[in-house]
Amino acid sequence: MGIDEIIELSSYQDEWKDIYEQEKRKLEPVFAEQAVEFAHIGSTSIERMTAKPIVDILIGLKELHIDEQTDRRLVALQYEGMGVAGVPGRIHYRKRTGQKINLQITEWDSAIWRDNLLFRDYLRTHPEQANAYAEAKRNTVASGINTLLKYSDEKSGTIAELLEKARAWAKS
Repeated sequence: MGIDEIIELSSYQDEWKDIYEQEKRKLEPVFAEQAVEFAHIGSTSIERMTAKPIVDILIGLKELHIDEQTDRRLVALQYEGMGVAGVPGRIHYRKRTGQKINLQITEWDSAIWRDNLLFRDYLRTHPEQANAYAEAKRNTVASGINTLLKYSDEKSGTIAELLEKARAWAKS
């Protein structure tokens, strides 16, 4: 199966925090030797945010490499490897049985690592920007765009603008 899939949006669910924590506990032993840090990212990590009901977990590794044993352990946890999925410097896995989870695996403190945390923290502390982003996502889906790749492409400009604002905020 390719990376593209039908998407839907959901209002914020308090349980997303718990799902992240439960899944992190399952993943910690898999990455015990490699992981520096785990982080809950994406819209499910921002209170009151409209989101695809898929919990995004960012895993920062000492070096970006998934060996066969790690891959087998992830597959045993029902994850499917998706390769870089269009983002060089990242390895993507997803789980679509039971609770939906995306793993974004990257080198700890890389640009991908820092940008994901900066984006999350900016939206957490700027509710007006988070609301505008949520509205843009709802408008995208309302316009009939309901597949992951088109949806992601449609909101890429908004994300780039928000990331620029977040970088300026971080410097201030």
